[in-house]
Amino acid sequence: MGCAILPHLRNLVEIIEHGLVDEQQKVRTITALAIAALAEAATPYGIESFDSVLKPLWKGIRMHRGKGLAAFLKAIGYLIPLMDAEYARYYTQEVMLILIREFQSPDEEMKKIVLKVVKQCCGTDGVESQYIREEILPEFFRNFWNQRMALDRRNYRQLVDTTVELANKVGAAEITVRVVDDLKDENEQYRKMVMETIEQILTNMGANDIDNRLEEQLIDGILYAFQEQTSEDVIMLNGFGTVVSSLGIRTKPYLPQICVPSSSD
Repeated sequence: MGCAILPHLRNLVEIIEHGLVDEQQKVRTITALAIAALAEAATPYGIESFDSVLKPLWKGIRMHRGKGLAAFLKAIGYLIPLMDAEYARYYTQEVMLILIREFQSPDEEMKKIVLKVVKQCCGTDGVESQYIREEILPEFFRNFWNQRMALDRRNYRQLVDTTVELANKVGAAEITVRVVDDLKDENEQYRKMVMETIEQILTNMGANDIDNRLEEQLIDGILYAFQEQTSEDVIMLNGFGTVVSSLGIRTKPYLPQICVPSSSD
């Protein structure tokens, strides 16, 4: 239904809100998922219709674990983008304490939801780059950027999307410098994930804040990743082209290095 749900939204929320405090965990979980679905359908409108569920949702993320927590986080993740900037900033800082704790969760479904909620929160106007840089990025990269994440396709996709959203807030260089060395990782699938992330960041933001040192690391890394492919992949080709295109005239000193035939030719 999308935004056609708006005239009925408050009534629908009021009908199901009691389920958030039901004695049965399954009922609480399903209710939170229903709230998430309603908020998603109403985006970007309708936050006033959810006033009555904000308090039980906030209590819920502090008392639940596992699938119950995941459902409550999912609901909050869809509500925060509906808020104005001031409220979005406050609620993001509150929920981020829980999210950062759950960065370490071994559960694959929880990881996917946590990544999605981080993306939703950081995409709002009220969340400032300094907060992301200081409070989120260190633990985010420590817990998510590893080979195992590259092997799970759903988590791979969500990790790339969330990292690109973070770059939109803190800048291309801030994120690129944290992953550029991994273009030389031993795991090819992980190298692809790094390349795809860098490609999307530079496509969105360009390379204006890439300094000379990072520029050298980028060229060195994309050359290694491209040459070490066991089979040709469009991700590597697109990434290589985007880096060269984004750097523009700055690529000129590296052309002899780029144009050298590989040893297998």
